[in-house]
This record gives sequence, structure tokens and C-alpha cells, in this order.
Amino acid sequence: MSYHQFPEDYISVRVRRTCDTMDGFCLLYLLLILLMRSGDVETNPGPNTAVSTVSEKEFLKLAQAISPSYYNYVGISLGIPHAQLQAILSEKLMNYTNAFLHVFMKWNVMQPPQSNKRRILADKLREIDLGGISDRLLNEPPIPDSTGRPSRLLESQTKPPSAESLTKLLSPELVERCANDFKFKYRSTLCKIRADPLNPASSVQFDDMYTNLFLLEEHGTEKRVLDYNDILDLKVNGEFPKRIMVQGEAGAGKTTFCAKIAWDWIQGMYFSDFVWVLIVPLREFKHHSIGKIAKSYLAKNNPATVSQITEYIRSNPDKVFIAFDGLDEVSGKIMETKSCESQPTDEMQLQTSQPSVTSSETGGSPSETGDIGLVDILCSDQLASCPVLVTTRPWRAVEIRSNGDLMKLYTFMHVQGFRRENLSVYIHKYFPKNDDKANQLIQFTNDNDVISENMAHFPIYVAMLCLMWKELDEQKLKEMKSLTSFSQIFKEMIAFLKEHYAQKEVKKVGSPSLIAYLKQIDELLGPIGKQALNGLLENTLVFGEDDFEICPESMDTACRAGILSQEDRITDSIDIHQRNSHVQSAVFFPHKLFQDYMAGVHLASLYELDHNEFNRLIEEAVLPRKEEFRYLLYFTVSQNQSIATHVMKSMLQGPYMNRWAPRPQEQLDFIVDVAFESQDPAVAALVKDRVSSKEIELTVDTFVTAHTVAGYAFIRPHVVELHIERDCGPIMSLDVAEIIWSMPSLKKVSLLGAFHHCFFQTLAKKGTESKVRTLKLHGVKCPTPASSRYLAEALCSFPKLTDLTLGMVLNEEFYSTFRAKASSIQVQTLKLLIDQCPTPASSHHLAEALGSMPYLTDLTLGRILNEEFYSTLKAKASSIQVCLS
Repeated sequence: MSYHQFPEDYISVRVRRTCDTMDGFCLLYLLLILLMRSGDVETNPGPNTAVSTVSEKEFLKLAQAISPSYYNYVGISLGIPHAQLQAILSEKLMNYTNAFLHVFMKWNVMQPPQSNKRRILADKLREIDLGGISDRLLNEPPIPDSTGRPSRLLESQTKPPSAESLTKLLSPELVERCANDFKFKYRSTLCKIRADPLNPASSVQFDDMYTNLFLLEEHGTEKRVLDYNDILDLKVNGEFPKRIMVQGEAGAGKTTFCAKIAWDWIQGMYFSDFVWVLIVPLREFKHHSIGKIAKSYLAKNNPATVSQITEYIRSNPDKVFIAFDGLDEVSGKIMETKSCESQPTDEMQLQTSQPSVTSSETGGSPSETGDIGLVDILCSDQLASCPVLVTTRPWRAVEIRSNGDLMKLYTFMHVQGFRRENLSVYIHKYFPKNDDKANQLIQFTNDNDVISENMAHFPIYVAMLCLMWKELDEQKLKEMKSLTSFSQIFKEMIAFLKEHYAQKEVKKVGSPSLIAYLKQIDELLGPIGKQALNGLLENTLVFGEDDFEICPESMDTACRAGILSQEDRITDSIDIHQRNSHVQSAVFFPHKLFQDYMAGVHLASLYELDHNEFNRLIEEAVLPRKEEFRYLLYFTVSQNQSIATHVMKSMLQGPYMNRWAPRPQEQLDFIVDVAFESQDPAVAALVKDRVSSKEIELTVDTFVTAHTVAGYAFIRPHVVELHIERDCGPIMSLDVAEIIWSMPSLKKVSLLGAFHHCFFQTLAKKGTESKVRTLKLHGVKCPTPASSRYLAEALCSFPKLTDLTLGMVLNEEFYSTFRAKASSIQVQTLKLLIDQCPTPASSHHLAEALGSMPYLTDLTLGRILNEEFYSTLKAKASSIQVCLS
């Protein structure tokens, strides 16, 4: 039988037994060549590393399996410095699964190429009492990454052309007509902004309300500020990236960002080089095929067909820009979808509230329909050279990031809402005819650290604050300005929403009928809180109408009040021209914190209604995942003292005060945060008593929030050292000042950063009560001349202060006051780490002050002081008994 008579995948070669002849050697050599060409033998297969390496899928599985309480133990065991661990956790927005995955991937890169990573990692996990996970890593079959599968494009190329592939191409005139239809679609729907977040009819023109968003581009391990106008100038290896993932939390402006792209294309500004821009809101579509979606945007009389649209995109990928908005609102795993087209798993099934991405729902594979599915585009199996932008919440991006091959395809960006200057622009646009009102709200957002740090950069919250500022009377606004905790602010927001809705039905303010109606609303919102809690426990943020089938009136009331949002999405057919298409509603909270608040109210209600269930949820569900449920705890303990005391005792008696933890302050910070939300002095006393035996060294850096500092000022535990290493806003400045003057245990303080004027004013007023002995000021900025005067007065009033370091720029006001008050200062050791005084008069005042300090024995001077200083100091030499260095 000749070679050509065998099938392509089967080759047989008969070799004659030969010992010494050259013919035998040639036949053996021929056999090897044929086997290598057939793919059955590699030329250099190398060692089998499957059992010594760990795949990305396994790293992801580990990240999901390990409790957040082990985060620091795992990271430090793997050789990651503590500071980097905290930076990673902050970057991942406290999502421990994402942070664990980042740590594992970082460790993986650090290992030598030939090391047995699986054994090393298993040993490290066993060392920190994760033996069960270690055993599974060693004993269970390795899970390979998804590699080696032929791309769908190549598969389709092996089949004969379909009838659709022979479709007549779009004419230039029809291409332009489609573009005009797309623009009309965006102009009439997408490119409108609600002025009132509670009123769908309040949409205004795009330019009337649009405000630039704060964008960041990932560059290696760093993030760089990116101007929107420079997006099209992005370059990866010399060309514009073909896949861009834009991450942002709910309400940060991802959809508005997509609308801005569409608007600029309509106006012929940026993105005008593209013939078509296709914006696809994923929550509205079940059938994710680009041709069908684009067809649904066209006018009814537009003759372009799905196959023609698809073929145009396929043939002109550089002329089309696609933006998929809301990948997080699509269920199913992208890589599993690729490998499980024919038999989707339960995990990939369409959920009632979210569209699925299974290939069966894209209308078949690309080779069967000629259309192009979402998964094919995301994975670059199709339209690899077409620029595609995808927006998502951060948790959904982990699937792309955890796959090495996919991650290389993407450039990563972040949309982070408003910066301070953008916030001011938005507020002034909201109040175009009332600058005073706008400026008052801007001042409020600047002064309230909880709002400025946690809410002011989210457009959805800014819109809510604008509405409240517009509707509330002066007394209500005054009360609102005094709010300091998350719970207080959200309680006020929810109360406003309920009253705003109720007054549409009952006009008379304060009447018995209005009070009765508000009580009825509270009763109707009960089931909403229960659903909110169930959603949090199951990581569900978007619901279907059937989730509320037993309480439809509750859902309707919550939607009308603005506590829930409801949007229609097409389910059976995406073609708007087909009469048999119908819609299903997606129901969700405007922001996750709204869901946290309603869940907290319901959880607190169980304390009386079902105490056993309350205990079970706290002990078994909430506290083991306390970081994930931080805000749920905040809103739960704020309901009443009994609940706050109960929860705090559980936290203090549990494994949350482990003094052997890598950074005990983190655990104490968390407890302090929760106690602060209770606003209950008894709870504060409980925490203070529990930690009274500890000498706390409190460091406030950029990772410690104003909320935490307020908690320490509220509780006043046994802090012996305080280090401030960040700028402080007004409320935080007051809290730091209170800690300095009111804590009798506090002995050492070092300050670095900018403080509000009220900080210096408070210290000057309360300095006589301080017990601080050592004070170091490095780079502290006094915002006004009066602040400098207050600082000098404060330093001279501290009764126990014996060791002072000044390493900051000081002005004339400081030196003149310091001279006048120096005789009362208690300082013995003074380090003046200043380069120069601003004026000759300042130098004179400083020298005079040094001569007047009665207890000064040790003086260190900076390198540059002028002639005026030294001449005055010389004249005072007889009265200065110091060791000079």
C-alpha cells in the first residue's frame, strides 16, 4: 500500500530489520521526518512541566477559595511587602478575590523558570494553616489554561462559503445612510442626561449637563492620568490599541463616557475618522451578534440587511468603532463560553435579570449565520483589527486579567467620576441661574470629608445631592451640613426620597395623612430590604421582575420613590421592527450603597423579629466576610444601641482582634469604623475598654480614610503615638486636632501634609489640655497667615511639650508670634530644619525667640540662615544656655 492510500492523519512506514547497512539508518531517519511532519513528534518537546507549574485558572480558583482574613498572611508568606499588599488591595477597591489573584500572579512572575511552583506554593499555604487548600493543590488533577483551540475564524474558513457570504455589498450611499440612522438613534436616546435622577422626563441636551470625567490609563504597575481628548492618541507598540477595557464602579460614569464618544462622533469631532460608531448597551440585548444589534438601530425603511452590515464591518474593521457598555451585566464566563458552545453549564445559563453570553443565544456560531458574536469579538477571534472598547465594573474585568493570552490583547483604563474641578463645573451647570446655591453646595462637598472622599466623585450621588440642595428648606440644609457618618447621610437621602415621593400624593406638609402615607411606604419597603440582603449574600446586583413577584406593590413603590431603578430590555428578538418582540424589566438599586442601606435596615429588623436568624447571619455570613460587607455592617449598627452593642461584642470576641496579625491596626481600624457608625457613646466605651491594655501607634496615611480618623476621635482609645502622613480636609483636620488635645495617653506626634485653618485654630484654643511631649512637623502647610499665628500660639501653650522639630516653611506671622510667646514654651530640645527665614525681620524674631525660651538646652539649626539671624543670636548669646549643633 502506498503512502497516499492512507488517510491524512495516519502514516505507516514498514522498516526492514537492519544492523549495519546505511539503508536501515536512512529508513529510520525517514520515519522520524514523517512523524514530525505529521505532528506526532516534537523536535524538542522539553520537560513535562504540567505538574510543576500552576495555571491561571488554578490561581483564580485559589483566589476564590481563600478567606479574606488570610490576605496578609498569604501575601507576606509569598514575599510581598506589606505596603504593596495594601496598595494592591486599595487598587482592587477592597475586592479580596481580585487582590489575591494579583498577588498570586505577581508571585508567579518572581519564581525562577525551572522551579516547582506548585510544590513551593503548596508549602507556603501549609505554613499559614491552609493545609486543606495545599493538599488540593498537590493532589487534585492540574487544571490547564484554555490554549490550543483553533480560532473560530479559522474553522469557518475551512467550510464552503455560505449564501450570506455572497450577499451584495452595501453601496457607499447606504453605508452613509446607516451612519445617519445610528446618529439619529444616539441623538434621540443615548445622548441625553437626566437633570433629576428620579425623573425620567427630566432629560436635557448632552452639552447642557455633560462634565468631563477623570480617566486613568494603566501603564505597567502604575496609573497615569489620561485626558479624554488624548484617547485616540493611545499607542501600544506604535498603533492604537484594538481592545480597551474601561473599568469603573457603579455610578462612576461609564455609560456617560460611551455617550460622550457617540456625541463627539455625531458632532464630527473626536472619533470622526470612523465611518460607523456602534454603542451597544449590553443589558438591553440577549442575542449578542453585532449585525443584528446594528440592524435594530436603523430606520424601518432602511433596506440594509444583517448580513450586509456584518460583511461591511468584517471587511472594513478600521472604519468601525465598537463600544460594549456593561460587561458586568452579562452572566456567564467568557472563556467557558468559548470551550462549551454546544452544552452550556448551569453557571452560564441566562439569569432572570441578566443577558447570557452563550453562543447558542447569539443565533448560532459565526460560520452558521454569518453574524459575529460578542464572545468572538471580546476574544479577538473575530474583528481582531477593529477597535473595541468595553466598560465594566472592576469585578468583571478579573476574567480578562486572569487569562494571560486575553490580557495581552487589552489596554486597561479606569473612569473614576469627577475630580474636584469637574464637580464644580457639574454643580454650576445644575444651578445655571443661582451661583450662590451652587457655591454653597460645592463648599459643603469640600468640607464634608465622608462626602468628598466617598461620594463626590460619583455623578449619580452628585445629581442626588443637587436635587436635595434644590428641594430642601434652610433648616433641613443646616441639619444636613452637620452629618458626619455614612449612615446619617444615607438615612437623610432615603428619607428625602420617601418624602419627595409622598408629597406628590399628599401635598400638605406635616399633615396626619402625610405621616400615615410615609408609614405605609415604610411597610411596603420592607420586602425590598429583604431582597437587597439576599442579593448581597449571593453577589446579585441586578434583579428581574419575578424576584419581586410576591410583592409587586413594594417594587412599584420603591421604583417610584427612586430607591430602585427599572429598565426595560428586549428579550426574544432584538429587531425593533418585529411585532413579536417583547420586553422584560431589569430591576436594580441606583448604586450598591443603596442596596447596602436597605439590606442593613432589614438585617437590623431581624434582631427583634427573628433573633436566631439575626445571630446566624452575623456570625456565619457577615462577619466572616466583614470587608466585603463593611457598609452593610455600618448601616446595621446605626439602627439602634442594642443592635450596635450586640454586633460589636461579636466582633470583639471573635478572631478579629488577633494581635499576631501582620498589621493589627487594620483590624482595629475596622472595629473603630463600625463603632463610629453607631454614634453611640456606650459602644465607643465598649471598644475603648476592650483595647485599653494596648499601646496603640496610629499611622494615618493615604490608605486610612477620614472616616477612620473620626472613629478614633470618637472612641479615644489608648493611642500613644500618632503619625499623620496625608493631607486633611476640614472635618479630618478637626478630628486630628481633637485627638492631639484630648487623648491623655498620647505622647508622640508627627505631622506631614496640609491641614485646614480650623486645625491650627483648635490647637491654639485647646493646646493647654494636651499631654503631647514630642512633636515633629515636616512639610506642614499653614493655609493663611492667621493659621501661622495660631500654630505659634499652640506650640507655646502645650504644657508637656519638651521635644519640638520644625521642618516646614514658616511666614512672618509665625515668627513674630513665636517671639512674643516664647517665654512660656516648655521645649528643651529644638530642631529647626528650615532653610531660611522669609525676611530679615523674621530672622531677627527667631533669634529673639530662641533667647527667650527658658528651658532650651539642645538646639539644632538648618544649613541656611541669614546674617540678621546670626548677629541677633550673637547679641543674645549670654542668655542662651544650649548645646548648639
